[in-house]
Amino acid sequence: MKNQKILIIGNGKIGEAIIHLLKSNKKNKGVAIQIYDKDPSKNKSGKTLEECAKNNDFIFLCIPSWVEEEVLLEIAKYVDSKTILISLSKGINVAKRLSMDELIEKDIENVKYALLSGPMFAHEICENKMSYAVLASKEISTYKKVSELFSNTKLKLEYEKNTHTVALSAVLKNIYTLGYGIVESSGERNNTKGFLALATIKEMKEIVKILKLDEHIIMGTAGLGDYIAASSSEHSQNRKLGKEIFETGSASFKSEGYVSLSSLLKMLGKNSKKLPFLSLIESIVINKKDAKKETEKFLKEI
Repeated sequence: MKNQKILIIGNGKIGEAIIHLLKSNKKNKGVAIQIYDKDPSKNKSGKTLEECAKNNDFIFLCIPSWVEEEVLLEIAKYVDSKTILISLSKGINVAKRLSMDELIEKDIENVKYALLSGPMFAHEICENKMSYAVLASKEISTYKKVSELFSNTKLKLEYEKNTHTVALSAVLKNIYTLGYGIVESSGERNNTKGFLALATIKEMKEIVKILKLDEHIIMGTAGLGDYIAASSSEHSQNRKLGKEIFETGSASFKSEGYVSLSSLLKMLGKNSKKLPFLSLIESIVINKKDAKKETEKFLKEI
């Protein structure tokens, strides 16, 4: 792995976690790791994105979905045939209603890329705890090159070719975790939480049919596995925001589930009305209905 160059775009928690993993792999000794962040206080090199983006073997996009296209367009001319993009964004581009795989393919022609998605809480990674993810790429050779960066680390990877279902698995996880935070804040306990998990699984399977996705992926590490981790973690931004919306009726920050919800509803069209839990999330988050009343009604009727 000597003489290779890696760029991390986004020096937030997940960016730090990826750096931690890369440095924990002894095979990466001699690999040059560069970090860029648009926040000057986090941009330790002081370089521009243009300066950082040139001549990299790997570029990790550790950024929210709502800024990914801006970054892709800025780095597009510096991505060559040897460069592999690895996206950790878990959302939908709202303006174009594109999942992250679709967005990457649209913005950078013939690019080699992979999506990294699964239970990967940054604080656990930095504490040297286990984490698990699907590394999705249309080419097995791309998977092999990226997975080598994480060999002998606490991140265990699975290969998946269907990038689109992996991208949407992350979207569903985020939206249903947002809903979990809402219902949890109503004061219900483990009996309801258990039933809610079952309702989520049923609705995810129904969405698989509507959008013609791959069920084994949605029910695997990148979908259900990630949902279980997120809905049970106090560090989940979607769960936190769900609680805040229930308690205050508004959102003081953005989460991937919050941003992607309207796009998913448009993708599903009238079919979304067949999904009671998703409809509850819509009524509270989009239509701004009273969270307590809507949740009580939902739990009585489901």
